[in-house]
Amino acid sequence: MHELSAAVVSLTERHAQAACRIVTHPLHVACELEVLASAEGRSEIRFAVNAFTGNVIGTLHGGILYAMADVAAFMALLSVIPDGLHGVTADIQVSVLRAAKVGEKVLVRGKVDRIGRTLANMRVEALVDCPEGERLIGTATVVKSLIPAPY
Repeated sequence: MHELSAAVVSLTERHAQAACRIVTHPLHVACELEVLASAEGRSEIRFAVNAFTGNVIGTLHGGILYAMADVAAFMALLSVIPDGLHGVTADIQVSVLRAAKVGEKVLVRGKVDRIGRTLANMRVEALVDCPEGERLIGTATVVKSLIPAPY
């Protein structure tokens, strides 16, 4: 069973339900996704570079980084949008800067920069812990359209 951190559980009931749907989605289960925090327009998630998320040369597949950046952006937005609204991706730009190897864990941090009437803008960083500190492996900018919540 997947557990949500205390930072996520403190969300409204609807937002907590949405967060639970995120961690139980089959793609996210295969990525070993953990939601560490989702509060005050910021989020932290973590996932494993494993046999599912790795590519044929034993490093993180870029498409997974894209997907996890989108999740981190959504979790950041989820913590600040009003009940009755939901965010869907309108645009995403991901830059892969360095490789992460199978066996490593990737920490992805999302931050809401701006929420307007119909769009929200977020920034995301993906990092891997190493002996020298955190190693930045990717960045993203995400724009989400705000729509009526489907649930």
